[in-house]
Amino acid sequence: MMDQMEAFRILASADRQLVLHELVERDETSSITELSREVASRRHQISSQKISDTTVERAHIRLVHGSLPLLREKGIINVNWEENKVSLASKPEVEQLFDAAEELENWPPDDLLDHPSRST
Repeated sequence: MMDQMEAFRILASADRQLVLHELVERDETSSITELSREVASRRHQISSQKISDTTVERAHIRLVHGSLPLLREKGIINVNWEENKVSLASKPEVEQLFDAAEELENWPPDDLLDHPSRST
C-alpha cells in the first residue's frame, strides 16, 4: 500500500508527472523514446518537431536513470527495457497515486501541458 506522503513524493517531479500524464492520455504502451521527446518538449515548451536532439537526450537520461526506475519500483509502471516500452501498471498503487494527485493544485501539470506543437 502506498501512503499519501509517498504518492506526493512521487508526484514531486515534473518529469514523473509528465510521464504519467502521457501514459494516461495515450492509454497504451509508449516507447521510452517517445516519452523522452514529449517530456523534453513540454518542459521546455518547444514543439516536439523543433526540440533539439541534445535536449531530448537529456530528458531520456533523466527518465531512464531516475523517473522510470522509481515508478517501476513503486509498482506504477511496467517497463520492458529490451523493447523500449513503458505502460501503466494495473495495480491499486496506480489508483492511490492518482487519488493523491487529485488533491494537488497543479495536477495535471497544466502549465506544462500546453503542448507547443498543438498551439503553433
